[in-house]
Order: sequence, then structure tokens, then C-alpha cells
Amino acid sequence: MTAAQEFFSQVKIGGVSLAALQRGEAPLRDRYHLKEFLEYQHIKKGLLAPYGPSYPLVEARELLPSFEKNFNEYKELPGFSLVVLNRQLNYQEEVFQFDLLHATAEGGRKSLRENLERLQPHLDRQLRPLFRQRFAGRDVTDLAHYEELLDYLLHMDRAQVIARDEQGDFRLLGVYASFPADLDTELKAFGLRLGKFKKQDNALYEQERYFVYQFFMELYGFPIAAERRTSAALFARRLARLKEQYLIKVLGSSDRTITSLCGFEMKRYPLVEKLALVALPPGMAEASPHLGEQGFFVDPERRVVILKVTYQQHKYNRLNVLEDRALSVLRQEVIHPVHGGRDQSLNLLKDSRRFLKDLTDIVRGEYLGSISYQRSELLTSTKTHEDRLKFLSAWLVKNHRRLATYSHDSFDAAKRLLHSYLLNREHREVFAKHAELHREALRRLTYLTQAHQLQTLEKLVQGQTGRRQLGPYQRMAQAVAMLEEKKEELPYYYPDLFDKFLKLCEELLDYPYFRRLRNLPAPPTLPYRRRVWQLMLLGERLVKELTAQHRQIQAEVSRGTPLPLLAPGKARAPRPVQP
Repeated sequence: MTAAQEFFSQVKIGGVSLAALQRGEAPLRDRYHLKEFLEYQHIKKGLLAPYGPSYPLVEARELLPSFEKNFNEYKELPGFSLVVLNRQLNYQEEVFQFDLLHATAEGGRKSLRENLERLQPHLDRQLRPLFRQRFAGRDVTDLAHYEELLDYLLHMDRAQVIARDEQGDFRLLGVYASFPADLDTELKAFGLRLGKFKKQDNALYEQERYFVYQFFMELYGFPIAAERRTSAALFARRLARLKEQYLIKVLGSSDRTITSLCGFEMKRYPLVEKLALVALPPGMAEASPHLGEQGFFVDPERRVVILKVTYQQHKYNRLNVLEDRALSVLRQEVIHPVHGGRDQSLNLLKDSRRFLKDLTDIVRGEYLGSISYQRSELLTSTKTHEDRLKFLSAWLVKNHRRLATYSHDSFDAAKRLLHSYLLNREHREVFAKHAELHREALRRLTYLTQAHQLQTLEKLVQGQTGRRQLGPYQRMAQAVAMLEEKKEELPYYYPDLFDKFLKLCEELLDYPYFRRLRNLPAPPTLPYRRRVWQLMLLGERLVKELTAQHRQIQAEVSRGTPLPLLAPGKARAPRPVQP
């Protein structure tokens, strides 16, 4: 492991070395330079300083949306919250509570003494004498002392506040800040706007509340978790409404991840970034020898790197097949622990080969890792069939977005792996003992398969396959081919997915070219238009037939009639209930 004193020793920010900034040789006035400065300081003190042989590394899977609740508490590890405001503070008019600190120029030695007195009560008693001795006569608001001060701030309740002073320099001007969090009002208003809630409809509220809560939190890069993360998300939302330029940073001792919400660009949602210490899989480390040769490993034996992930938010659209996709990975970077250089060549979070290897290990009962099952149970083993079935169900929920958007070949490979276990005749007796868990895993797989099939239709509605734009004939021909190919399966789709299927068909037919053809008083005479028109009529007829079959099947299900096979050689379709 690189010696602690060498971490980021060669970093430069805006042409000035990090060491010079730490010595106070240059003021921090640019907000983006401040963001970089804080990033290196927080990695150094929040992640690297507590690192050791027993440090609980973050699994790469934990950085993939949707984020899971953390069950383990590591109280010995540091944690913090921080807000940066790109302006001077107006103490009484601020929309949150905090203890104000004063720069030395505002009150001389009196300010120095008062600042220490305001910081001390928020420290553990055993730290106070050392703190007074270490910072006596020093201006703790000066960011030149920030790295040293982090030894105390990282174990202090509530948040730090950084803002500009009268000269325009950034300083630490507040501690013990409470971020306001009116979760109830925000959640209900958000759900109404998404169309998930309706006034006076308690049953719908109860049904959709968790989805809305999860989607809301994920937009800001958090799971439904501790108050520190919930309040950070809500405060970022409030600052955005107030047209503030802000930066919020959070490190939880449970998740061991630094999350940044940057609203400097004053957009609707902040830029979400996460930093964590992650171990590379052996195969990936071997395939990227330059990481070791160039010194990117924090710990070469454990293949530990500093991973930074940048995310992108997605607007909710109820017609999307994967409607719960609030966030996706935009960029992955490995940060050099000495000069801070970035390597973007790794695909740690989206590597389909590693993904399939993990799935192989799960179905064989050999997977080493953990996952949250139904938000209430932490699974750490796949050795027993009971744990394996639970693990598979949770894994399919966690990764259904990625799987549903895979190419046909990659998806079929994953499905074959799942079938090799879930449909294995040798496990009949075991599955009979855990019948409900087995049915749950099959329901997850069936739902995922149907969603993957609908992706084809969704791309046609968008007018493209891959990078190629499609003309009207190709678009309609491929849609009709999909309907004919899947006509034995489509009637058995889950009700919510079949509704999306109908909406996609309506949206496709609403394409201007097709709309003009439908409004013609007589069949078109031009050969091209006539072929498109004929395909359109065939597609409409198929949709009507499929809809009639779907309604009949739903009526049979409501009467308790067992469902037939989806198609020869395929698994029995589970009862069409939303998983």
C-alpha cells in the first residue's frame, strides 16, 4: 500500500499543487477547483486513512442503481456531511440551522477563540484537549488547515458548511448544520406529479408508495436509508428550487462511499458522483497490467483501486418498459493515488462477461458476495437451495434493467444459465420444499423475459435499431414480424407489461407517416405506400386478436383456471401478478 504521506502528493489543481493549497499559498476562489480540492481531501482522509487489511471494501455491484440499503454498521469508520454554497452567507436568512464560524479578519484573536469554542462541544470529550492544543491560535476557517481539521470533522455529528468570505475566498464557515427534510410533503407531491398517486386514493398510495420513494431517492444517488442521506437528497432539491449553486457531499460509515451532489450548473437535478475503494476481479486486473505498472493500485495484493462513478438521471416515463430507471452509469474512472490521474479504460460495472460469471457462480452455489433480499434480509451465501433461490430472486430484481437491455445473445446466455438451475429435474424434491421461493424466482425470470422482448418494440417506436435510423416500411415490417413471432407468448404477458405493449403499439401507429395513411379515404395507389398500409392493417388485426386472447386468459386466471404452457418446451407461465 502507498505510504499515507504520499497520497496525492503530485496532484495539481488549476496549475497549483495540492500541497501549495494546503500550505495556504494560494486562495481557493474557483468553485470547480474547490470541488477538486475537497474530492482529494475526502478520499485521503475519509477512505484511504482508515484503510487496512480488514477494511470492508465496497463491492462494485453496490455502486449500480438501484442502490441497496446497507445492513452493516462500521461505527469505527469516518462519516460526514457537507454543503458548499457559492456565495457569502446571510446567517439569519439561511434556510437551515448551523453554528457560524468567523474568519480571523472579522474579529482577530477573538474570532479564533470563539471558533474553537463553537467546535469543541461537538467533539467527543477525549478529543477536546488535543483539539485545543493543536489549533490554538490558528484560523480553522482557512481551508489550508482543512486536511488536519478533518481528523475531527469526520467524527462530528451533522454537517459542515463552506461558503465565500467578503474577499470571495472559500472558507469553512459553519459546523453542526442540520439539513431540513420535509419528506412527507415532497414524496406526496412527487408521486402525484408522476401519476402514481391520486388524491383520496389510499389503496393506490399504499401500493405505489415504495416505488415513488425509491425512484425519488435514486435520482439523488441514494437508497432508502439513513437520515443523513435522506436529508441530503431533500436539501439538494430545496437548494435547486432556490436557484442556488451548491455542492453537497456525504460519506456514510455504513456504505463507505462518498456521494457528491453538485448543483453548480443550476439544473433540475444535481450531478451525482460516487467514490469508493473497490477490489478488481483477478481476471480484470490481469487484463489491465498497466494499472499495476503505473501505480494505480492502492493495495496491489487485494487489487484495490479508487473508483469514481458518474451517473445520469432519467425522466420518469410510465410508457417505458423499464419505467423505474431513475439513474444509470455515465462514466467510470480509476483515480491514481499519487498524481490523481484518471483511467477510464475499465468497465467494472457493466462487464457482461463478469456478469455472466457471477450468475454461473450463483446457480452453482459458489458465489462469494452479499445481497439484500426483500429489503429485510442480508444474504451472504448461496450454498443451500433456499438461500440460492432467495439470492437469485434478489439478484434478478437488482439487475433486471441491465439484463432487459442486453443483446439477444447475451440475454439468451443468461436465461440458459437460469433455466439450467430453475428447471433442473434433479432439484424437483428440493424445489417442492421451497415451492413459493421457486415460484418467485420463476416469476422474476418470466417478467424479465417479457420486458426484454418488449425492448424490441420500444426501439421501433423510437425509430432506430442500434445506430441505424429506420424508415416507415422497415419500422412497420419489423414490428409485425415481432408480433407474429411472439403471438403465442404475448397473451400471457403480465397485465402491466401487456398494457405497455398496447401503449407502444398505439405510439407506433401515431407516427406521422402512419397517421396520414390511416386517414386516407381509400387505399394508397403508390406501391411503397400500399405495402406499408397493408402491413399496418395486418399489425392492427394482430393486436386486436392478441388483446382478445389476453382478456380471455385474464378471465380464466381470475376464475382459478391453470395456465397452459407459454410454448412447447417452455416453462409454465406464472400467474400474471406484478412481481
